[in-house]
Amino acid sequence: MSYRSQLADQLKNVRSKLYSGWIRQAIRQTGLNRPMSHVYWRFLHFISGNTVEHTILNTSVEFYTTTLCEYQRFQDFVGERAILKDALQSIQKDDVFYDIGANIGTYTCFAASVLDSGQVLSFEPVPSNANRLRENLELNGLSAEVMQLALSDTNGTVEISITDDIIGAGEHAIATDNSEQTIEVETLRGDSVSDRYELPKPTVVKIDVEGAELLVLQGLQTVLRENCRLVYIEVHPEKITDFAGSVAEVRSLLTQCGFDISEIAQRDNQVFLRAVK
Repeated sequence: MSYRSQLADQLKNVRSKLYSGWIRQAIRQTGLNRPMSHVYWRFLHFISGNTVEHTILNTSVEFYTTTLCEYQRFQDFVGERAILKDALQSIQKDDVFYDIGANIGTYTCFAASVLDSGQVLSFEPVPSNANRLRENLELNGLSAEVMQLALSDTNGTVEISITDDIIGAGEHAIATDNSEQTIEVETLRGDSVSDRYELPKPTVVKIDVEGAELLVLQGLQTVLRENCRLVYIEVHPEKITDFAGSVAEVRSLLTQCGFDISEIAQRDNQVFLRAVK
């Protein structure tokens, strides 16, 4: 671990000890907690040197954090550390891992770190995120096939809503309303990937697509039945209705494809499902 990372960790420990009890209560009552928190995170980001290193189950990966958004996302992996840990425990060295909605490559990099003869295919349609994903792979000397397209239930194109220009923002999704800023991206059924690009079919799949989960699954049904043994999927109950779907339909499709389903985590109203054969 670098000197900068050690210093940042020491500051976090000091904050956790001091910012508690009556001191925390007093600061909150004065309304200073938000501006102080903003200054604190900006200072931590400044001293980090624009990269952070994380270790899960003895697997260490370094990530670029040139924006404050990226830096804050990597503090606790936005509540997904437990899912990452479970994935690392479950991935076999010869697996083919599809990271659908890869963002800037958290799952991609950790999966690529533990594979031997296996392969990672990362699907991320937003150019800024896809470019950062490639940079994070290069930073760690890892390899993955980065596909700058969106998996869905049809082959064609679709408009993606861009919520902001911040690298690593996780709210980009297929546009369902009159979004002010959109980009047109290619869509492809997951069942078509192997034939079109001469790439292997997945044995493990992770899906995080901001409400379009059912569309992805519908386009991936043959592979799920015949090739895949493990699925991690983040389901957004409020957003999925915008795509004429429901949590029950997600569960039903996975069950029909031969999976046993368990809920392994929850963040706000989002549910993380683990489906295994």
